[in-house]
Amino acid sequence: MSEKYDVGSFGVTHAFKIKEGNLTIVTTQGVGGDMTRPSLASPVTKGMGLKIAGDLLFAPCAAGDVPVGFAAADPNDWAVEPKQAALDGAYERRYCSIEFRGTKILTVPLEAANSAVTAGDYIKVGATTAGCYDKGTSSNGIALALEGASASSGAEIAVLFL
Repeated sequence: MSEKYDVGSFGVTHAFKIKEGNLTIVTTQGVGGDMTRPSLASPVTKGMGLKIAGDLLFAPCAAGDVPVGFAAADPNDWAVEPKQAALDGAYERRYCSIEFRGTKILTVPLEAANSAVTAGDYIKVGATTAGCYDKGTSSNGIALALEGASASSGAEIAVLFL
């Protein structure tokens, strides 16, 4: 008899904006006549692997990408459905609940003389100020930056603790 393993869920789920590519308007034949609706180039669906695509922004993984999380549900629909075509980012982005491959999302302070951080960079414990963090590497990182900060900004950023 073969056994199946159910590993359960990851540590934290939170809704963020998602990047789904250019938006077009398509017309289809429906009961009662033509129907127009928005269509996205790279729509996110439940269970899809997602990667960091910018500050507090996530996109579908391409071949070879390691997901930072998975869509826990289909994205929320728009409050007002778009009526005209638009390039990516020129329309209201949808929100999606993402189940992350980490344990906690926190906003943390960076060292006063921090290195420049880009969303997706590893974050490590700072070396000069207790309770502060800085840019790290895959070998010493304990978290992933979910947003960026300029060098020597001492900013506070959202991070996903691994």
